[in-house]
Amino acid sequence: MEKTEDRFDGIRKKLIELRESLIRESKAEIVCILTQRDYHDGVSDDGDLADIAVRDSVQATQFTRHQSQLKSVERALSRIEEGTYGICEDCEGEIPIGRLNAMPFAVRCVECQAGYEIMTDLSSS
Repeated sequence: MEKTEDRFDGIRKKLIELRESLIRESKAEIVCILTQRDYHDGVSDDGDLADIAVRDSVQATQFTRHQSQLKSVERALSRIEEGTYGICEDCEGEIPIGRLNAMPFAVRCVECQAGYEIMTDLSSS
């Protein structure tokens, strides 16, 4: 029988590449945030301040999204090592390989993910 690690070797490589990319992007974002000049100099009106606030918000959101994706990638890599990768967290059925190729850090099959999103939407309303 094929080991889980061998079965998902291509996906594992894809996850490692994604992790490296997310780390690079996060480092670049941190450097950008830390090295920005005092761009409040020369601000002439509320419109300029609003532009700065939006830019800061976008940067923070992007960094947070990258960190969340990085955690998902790390979790997927751990699941490969543990032999639990490709198993739906909700129904414990097998997640189709096509879904894992498209979304290598998926933790649910399509049906369970759809139900999860509906429940999440209902609870946030």
